Amino acid sequence: MAWELVTRRTGGSVATLTTVPTRGGALVLAATATGLFRSADGGRTWAATSPAAGPLFAEAVAVSPRFADDQTVFVGTRQGLYRSSDGGATWACILVGSPMLALASGAEPAGGTALFVATEHDGILRSSDGGRSWSGANAGLVDLTVLALALSPRFVEDRTGFAATASGLYRTRNGGRAWRALELPLDEPAVQCLAVSPDFAHDRLVLAGTEGEGLLRSDDGGTRWELVPALAGQSVTSIAFSTRHPGNRAIVVATGAGLWRSGDGGVTWSHLGAELGPLLSLAFVPENGGEALLVGRARRGVARSEDGGRSWTEANVGLAGSLLTGLVAIGAAPTLVAASLDDSVLLSPDGGATWERGQGLDDVLVFGVAAGERALFASTSEGVFRGHDDGRHWELVCPAAAPPSIGALAVGRQADGAVPVLAASAQGTLLLSDDGGERWRVCRIAERAAVVSVALSPDYPSDRTLFVGTIADGAGVERELALWRSRDGGEQWEQRLSARGSEALPLLIVPNPSREAAIFIGVGGRVLRDCPAIAGGGAGDSGWREAPLGDGSLVVTHLVASPRYRSDGTLFAATSVGVYISCDRGRSFYSCSEGLNGRGVVVVTPSPRYAKDWLIYAAEPDGTLWRRRDAARTLPY
Repeated sequence: MAWELVTRRTGGSVATLTTVPTRGGALVLAATATGLFRSADGGRTWAATSPAAGPLFAEAVAVSPRFADDQTVFVGTRQGLYRSSDGGATWACILVGSPMLALASGAEPAGGTALFVATEHDGILRSSDGGRSWSGANAGLVDLTVLALALSPRFVEDRTGFAATASGLYRTRNGGRAWRALELPLDEPAVQCLAVSPDFAHDRLVLAGTEGEGLLRSDDGGTRWELVPALAGQSVTSIAFSTRHPGNRAIVVATGAGLWRSGDGGVTWSHLGAELGPLLSLAFVPENGGEALLVGRARRGVARSEDGGRSWTEANVGLAGSLLTGLVAIGAAPTLVAASLDDSVLLSPDGGATWERGQGLDDVLVFGVAAGERALFASTSEGVFRGHDDGRHWELVCPAAAPPSIGALAVGRQADGAVPVLAASAQGTLLLSDDGGERWRVCRIAERAAVVSVALSPDYPSDRTLFVGTIADGAGVERELALWRSRDGGEQWEQRLSARGSEALPLLIVPNPSREAAIFIGVGGRVLRDCPAIAGGGAGDSGWREAPLGDGSLVVTHLVASPRYRSDGTLFAATSVGVYISCDRGRSFYSCSEGLNGRGVVVVTPSPRYAKDWLIYAAEPDGTLWRRRDAARTLPY
């Protein structure tokens, strides 16, 4: 039996819109939390650039100056920098480190590609060979939190570029070898977006949008700046020049108060009164001798105007940019509870047919959900929340002194009415509660390690055993992955596994028939398993056994066991190419992805009544939900 589609959502937050001229017209690229989307019809309809999941948490996009010939695209994310040489169909991670907030590319005199990356903590990184090698480009920068970059359209000749930071604005006129701070009519403004005129060689026009003090304008290449009076006090989030500039001197900027338009190169401005919601990005797109204006919004996808912003239509066909970060099934119906970066927590009491938002999580980023016996928790940007009424209502239970952003979360087996909960910040701080979130204690697992997964022993109330998966800090595409174990409730830790990789470490601890716990961990395209007695070690304490999935190109993204694993031995693995299943306690896995068409799956969860209804759910990163019955009974043995 193949998978059946339950629901597909459109829209989502669009961080960046980029217009790319091609020989046949123009493409538009949209960066979203679920990856990169492209439109070949002026932004009316969209399609993911790759059939599998692309770079998640996409923030910035740049293309090669010779895109029409080499089809090279770069995407900056919170995790790293990715490059595609086939227009976005396939991707390779070429740089990891500090979150990458902006990109800019230009031609080099010798014919190569100059690529600049703005980072949150490490300033500017520069490559002269399209991302194959890197060097720092921070000479002259005082502030290393770089929010925006822009290069002259004739960078290959004039070597001019601009960098915006949290405290001001810088210019280079030697191709990024050195930067000089520019004098501005504001005291240390946080400049968060930049735009250089397409006709910069002649009009010398540069615009800079600030976080809360309005728009800055220079018409002499950045030497002198003035604050635009009409936009004083505004938060400017994006700037777009007309694609027909300088013949059409239209410019549009997005602000907290909506859109503003200038028809004279930014000298005077008028407010466009449409109510479009929070605005993140803008782009003009040429078509049929004219042009359309696109706006990327928070949560609501793309809106499109063909009359300069006076009227708007929704343009979300095919655009699925709302990242799903977790999914659990609870109750007999079952009720599905999903975590989404755009919509906080969503719940469906009818198995995915209809959805409603949970209450109490407004303006909170939700990174995951975890369920236990009559217990439901969410890891968020504000701490740990506890759910009530099947996720319809939520309350903050993490203490105020705890680290505010919680990424990894696990709920243990209830004992004597108490529910253990383990949560972790990305920085490596662990929060442990033995009473369902009423009281917490804080401990630290390791220095300079990001915690990406946590788990509790099935017998945690008696054996006090915890597990944590970490990725060590450091440069390079591959980093040190580690599994840690504590057998005293988080006081002391020992390393159980070391490996190399760049992906997260899905972690699963389940009971075996012998009452020894089985440890499963996903590393790249493999599932590793070990079955020692958790509390006391044992003969298997030093050995790991490996079950490869597919041809080695896939990545395991989530592991989960059947609710009756002790008797049926069934495991499910979500991967970057679909779903795999094991009915022999993880010794071997078989694909059960018929109907998914090779789509990436971020999470898979069985029905609480799986032993009777044989029902499992799988979700793609964009929230597309699938359902299947009979998965285990279709295996070839």
